[in-house]
Amino acid sequence: MRLGFSGGSKIKQLKKYLVVVLGIAMLMVIAMCASTLYQSYRQTRFSAVTNAGNVTLISQRAISRNLEMLSLSLDTLAYRYQHPLSVQRLDESQRYAYLFGSMAGVAHINGLAVVGASGEVLASSRRAPGEAAPNYGDRAYFIAHRDSARVGLYVSRPIRASLGNELPVVVLSKRLFNKDGSFGGIVMMALDLAYFRDLFEGLSLGDDGVISLYSDDGIAYMRIPYREDMIGRDASSSPNFQRIQRALQHEEGSFFARAISDGVERLYTFRRIPDSPLIVFVGYAEEAIFKSWRKTLYVVVLSLAVFALLSAYLLWHVRQELRRRVAIEKRLEELALTDGLTGLLNRRALDEALQAAWERCRRNLNSTFSVLFIDVDYFKLYNDTYGHKMGDEVLQEVAQAIAENLPRNTDCAGRYGGEEFVVLLELTDGQGARLMAQRLCEAVYSRLIVHAASPLRVVTISAGVATLQREHHRRVEDVLNAADAALYRAKRDGRNAVRVSGAD
Repeated sequence: MRLGFSGGSKIKQLKKYLVVVLGIAMLMVIAMCASTLYQSYRQTRFSAVTNAGNVTLISQRAISRNLEMLSLSLDTLAYRYQHPLSVQRLDESQRYAYLFGSMAGVAHINGLAVVGASGEVLASSRRAPGEAAPNYGDRAYFIAHRDSARVGLYVSRPIRASLGNELPVVVLSKRLFNKDGSFGGIVMMALDLAYFRDLFEGLSLGDDGVISLYSDDGIAYMRIPYREDMIGRDASSSPNFQRIQRALQHEEGSFFARAISDGVERLYTFRRIPDSPLIVFVGYAEEAIFKSWRKTLYVVVLSLAVFALLSAYLLWHVRQELRRRVAIEKRLEELALTDGLTGLLNRRALDEALQAAWERCRRNLNSTFSVLFIDVDYFKLYNDTYGHKMGDEVLQEVAQAIAENLPRNTDCAGRYGGEEFVVLLELTDGQGARLMAQRLCEAVYSRLIVHAASPLRVVTISAGVATLQREHHRRVEDVLNAADAALYRAKRDGRNAVRVSGAD
């Protein structure tokens, strides 16, 4: 806008304008501050969720891989026990080595055993010769296999056992099948929970970070930092674990929550261990996650405040230049799309509009469009008689008549070249297009522009009409060519006429 200050009110109006501009600038600065800080917060949070997810993924895969290896070890033990022909000639020590030797010395494996269908221990890596065989028929890991053949690898709850181990153990067990498919007992393995502690302690969790292993019914198997009182604790009634259980259908997830055990607000990310009842989840302390973000908070606020002040200071100085550039860009945009003489679309913009209509009809088989190819009759004779300046004025009159008679915003007209015009009518069938072409011819004729060299004595136009016919037209140029051909027939038949494409 142009500032038209005059007299004694000039300074007052200028001050008022500056207050408005600076007020808007300050609102922009505040909005920028809020947006920048919010985006930074979201990015920090996203990075934390990603990092926690990566840690849980690494832990999940490590545990899953090792459980598979231990499951295969139990399969090996079951096979060797159930195929005794190969060990008939072995003595007791050799038979022990054959059954347990490859696994008995593995770290964190505290014992292996074969248990019969009645719960009696048939072979054990820890039983001394002559020692009475215990019975495990009342244990959950035995009952589960006895009652169902589909359990697979069973992972027990933490068990306190006097096996010379530092931490409680979990029993891994698999079912033995008799030749007829009936229950033949189990093979079992006692795994020291120190295995999970050693696995987790190498991970970097930051200040107040935790990593835990739970069963899907809320029993704690391990927690780092290690707390002995947490092992075996039932957390199924805690709100945080209930939140995890609701999300377990997705196998993984994350959320912010305050821990009941120590009151620390954390980001918790969890994953289920495939083919097991175990869930591993990592907790990063919220204070540690946003520590760096909080340090930069004041710097960002200060920087944006300075920027806002500079923007307000420079706004007045650049206002005139910006206005000038906006006006130039707007004019250039208009020139890029419109014909300078007629004010209609230029050839490039017209081609783009036609192609866009074609693409829409390709996507929507119920859509259509029509094209009017228009030519000013005897225009060369008009130029020869009245001169090119008057010829340009006639083109302007014709363009104005066309533009004024296009009722819909979706209809557009452009100068195709010389005295030729093209009208694009979207969602218009052949009948509607023919009526529109006749209307335009009448509109130009009614202006009664004198043309002494024309048999009709006034300036007229002829129009060719073509409507999209999918069985005939493979390109938008085919529709345009059909309209051009119809125009040729209109001019051949005497001009000031409308002809429709033969395909229609």
